[in-house]
Amino acid sequence: MNLAFLPDLSALAILILILALVRRRHSDARADAWLLGLSFTLIESVAHTFYAPQGVPNKALHLVVLDCYLLAGLVFNWAASDQRESQGPRLLYLSLNGLTLMALTTIYGMNLRITEVYIPSVLVGMVVGVVSSLVLRGNWRYALMSLAGWLGIGTLVLRGEFRPAVYWSLACVYAIAAVNFYRRLEGRSAGRLAVVTGFSIWSLCFVMHPWLVDRTAYAEIASHIWNMQKSLISIGMILVMLEEQVSNNEWLALHDELTGLPNRRLFAARLTNAIQYTESMKSCMALVVLDLNDFKKINDTLGHPAGDHVLREVSMVLRKNIRATDTVARLGGDEFIIAATDMPNESAVERFTESLRVAIERPILVNDKPLVVSASFGFAMYPADAKDVTKLLRLADQRMYGLKRRPVYAAQIEAPVKIVAQA
Repeated sequence: MNLAFLPDLSALAILILILALVRRRHSDARADAWLLGLSFTLIESVAHTFYAPQGVPNKALHLVVLDCYLLAGLVFNWAASDQRESQGPRLLYLSLNGLTLMALTTIYGMNLRITEVYIPSVLVGMVVGVVSSLVLRGNWRYALMSLAGWLGIGTLVLRGEFRPAVYWSLACVYAIAAVNFYRRLEGRSAGRLAVVTGFSIWSLCFVMHPWLVDRTAYAEIASHIWNMQKSLISIGMILVMLEEQVSNNEWLALHDELTGLPNRRLFAARLTNAIQYTESMKSCMALVVLDLNDFKKINDTLGHPAGDHVLREVSMVLRKNIRATDTVARLGGDEFIIAATDMPNESAVERFTESLRVAIERPILVNDKPLVVSASFGFAMYPADAKDVTKLLRLADQRMYGLKRRPVYAAQIEAPVKIVAQA
């Protein structure tokens, strides 16, 4: 047993433990994949400590080390892939290509050095790589890159350079992981920098390993670099999770959790900007408030989950039917507010609110049954009605509730309530 590896092994184990603790507060599929990938690297590190100081490694240990390298790389690529894509084709693509690569690492791990043994794996890998890229990924660039990679591996195998062939394949896996993480993680993230740097170094280590293995003068510094990148990746992943948690908390501080719309705080900031824009353009702005008619009956008759579903659907309708320059927010309960800029007069605002009313009254499926809801609107114009935000909001509220109290209007909004009760 090589005791010199124990400090780095302990550090890696501690970092994985910290990542697991952080993951409990930031649980997602990608974090689970990170933990699985780092667990494979920990197994590899444990096996490495039992390598003999000189000579050919034990077959079982060598096999564990190489296959763990590959499995960790494949898992990291899964974690780095676009989670919005369909998981089935991605998993099948990764599994098929991973199996062909594992055949290569397994043969080498068993210390077999016969060209004829490697050739079938190379040919199958080439075919699988090209076909899976075209069929499962629908990407001819992936097919060309896969073909080029396997041609390079095959050329090295034919020349009897088995170690460079295997470590070249591992370098490609980790280089792809570095590129994928670079593309998927937030651009200004410190964690992204650490993760991408770590995987780039790891890939470079695989490329350099066949050259360094026979040069003992560089062995010690290579060993330190080798262990450094594992710690760098672990720390980077912890940073990514913490940064995403902070970003999520910032988002929640400015948005309504149920609907995803801006909350009062964010709306107030955007309203200030809208007023400044209106003044600079010497135009008019409308502050529109609306609430859903008899929304309490939905909660009472169909339950709060149904009410929440209605609020989310109405929020989506409002988001789709306002202009890019407008801002819609949820004030609370069933009440929403809109800041609509560039409204030349009250007639334009009335046409705008009428289009929203029509859109809201389209049936919504609740528990597989159509439900029609209606909304009441009120608005105030800036600067014609008031220049103070508080006065604008109070006036818009008064007009909305005044409209609700009109007998004719009250009779009109009863029909949707009856549909709600029947649903």
